Amino acid sequence: MKAKREDIGLYELKRQLAAGDFAPLYLIVGEEAVLRDDAVAAIRAAVLGLDEANIGVFNSDVVYGDETEAAEILTFCGSLPLFATRRLVVVKEVGGLRAHETERLLPYLKEPVETTCLVLTGGKVDGRLKFFQALKQVAVTVACAPLDARALPAWVQDQAGVLGLRLEEAARALLIEASGGDLGVLCREMEKLAAYVAPNTRVTAADVEAVQGADTGGSVHDLIDALQRRDRAGSLRFLGKVLDAGEPPLRVLGFLVACWRNMWRARKFSEEMLRDFELFRETDSRLKGGGGGRRKERLEMERLALKLCRGAGRATPSRPFASAR
Repeated sequence: MKAKREDIGLYELKRQLAAGDFAPLYLIVGEEAVLRDDAVAAIRAAVLGLDEANIGVFNSDVVYGDETEAAEILTFCGSLPLFATRRLVVVKEVGGLRAHETERLLPYLKEPVETTCLVLTGGKVDGRLKFFQALKQVAVTVACAPLDARALPAWVQDQAGVLGLRLEEAARALLIEASGGDLGVLCREMEKLAAYVAPNTRVTAADVEAVQGADTGGSVHDLIDALQRRDRAGSLRFLGKVLDAGEPPLRVLGFLVACWRNMWRARKFSEEMLRDFELFRETDSRLKGGGGGRRKERLEMERLALKLCRGAGRATPSRPFASAR
């Protein structure tokens, strides 16, 4: 049996991509979802480039393991890129693929399409399955285990740089302490800081404290976290808490838009995000249309939450939504 390839980390992946070293197959696996998302975003940026003409919409597909079949994945992989040299296919939560579907993907591992980059990602996979054993022999495997305490400061500094934040050491230390090392919390807090401080100013510990106290019991960011995890029940529960606390629906919508826009600026965009911006635009229009009162507004927000979670209503606007204020 062919030996398993050595796993690499996120920094090594980015080094390889920067050097133009692309692989046709990637397995991104590990408990840390933020690192997995970062790895996928790095591959997407390298494969599709700046994509100022928005051609990437036609050259990328994203599916979920528990919602797709091998035939769909193979169809996407077999499609030719449009006005580009490569196309990208991402299978999220690949561990959710049914065993018999993984068997149908085995032949592809031996002869992947040269113009397609297939990325399979998830928290964990069943190493007993023949497919994942074979995949680890031929794919570049990116390990995304939780960061230890020594690695956190450098990671926070890197993410702050992406968002244009200049963190003082005390501010960085406070962020890490308050988050308990949770990368998802750290990302959300830094996204809030990016919206809070003026451009090109140093972020102090006082700024961090001010932003931490800006939530309605933290529930707005609980809502964002649930939406990004596609947790329907959690999204509705936290949305209800926010609205019950008296937050106007348009303000909540504006907060969601700001969060998504920050992710866009951090180059974490995807086909799904383009769809999300169109959902924001439609909801903004209906909320501003008036009529129906608070009950109608609440219903519109609940519909938005469910659509964001289930991946319905795909659309492709040309730029990030910017009107919900």
